[in-house]
Amino acid sequence: MEQRLISLIKSVPELIETAIVCRSVGLPNFYIAGGSITQLIWNNILEREPLDNVKDFDIVYFDDNENQTEKWYENNIRNQLKHSIKIDIKNQANVHKWYPEKFGQIIDAYTQVEQGIDSWLTAFAIGFTLNNNGEILIYSSYGLEDAFNMSVKPNKIAMTETSYIKMTKSFKERWSSISVEPWQ
Repeated sequence: MEQRLISLIKSVPELIETAIVCRSVGLPNFYIAGGSITQLIWNNILEREPLDNVKDFDIVYFDDNENQTEKWYENNIRNQLKHSIKIDIKNQANVHKWYPEKFGQIIDAYTQVEQGIDSWLTAFAIGFTLNNNGEILIYSSYGLEDAFNMSVKPNKIAMTETSYIKMTKSFKERWSSISVEPWQ
């Protein structure tokens, strides 16, 4: 499954371009992760265009020194990209500061970027980065089976039932063939 995912990522010039630009601006410890990766898999399974219904590219990174702001990175990356797909950049070192207000739940501060990815739904807890040789490295804390099986399951690490229902409703509207496990 990992090799299949790498092939899918390589087939999308916008993803590769974004990863290369993230490296070139010095975005630390980054992954392009979440929805755009899972939805790439689903679109492939359903024989749709690779980026069909993809709203944006979620880019997560970790910088507890905050050498640059999220906005600085976003502006610099956006200015170098040739494609027009929206990017959403989040420093996982700061998530605990805004998460309670946005999602109504207090979370501990993360100590590495992967902890943020680990808190996502299992089918979405997938990201990729580039190593020093420009090769794609996959991070998938729960494996790739749920994504390739089009199965969405709750992850209660940092999510409420209300958030889960809202998210899965949106996914189901765009990909009606996915299966959604109840919160329980």
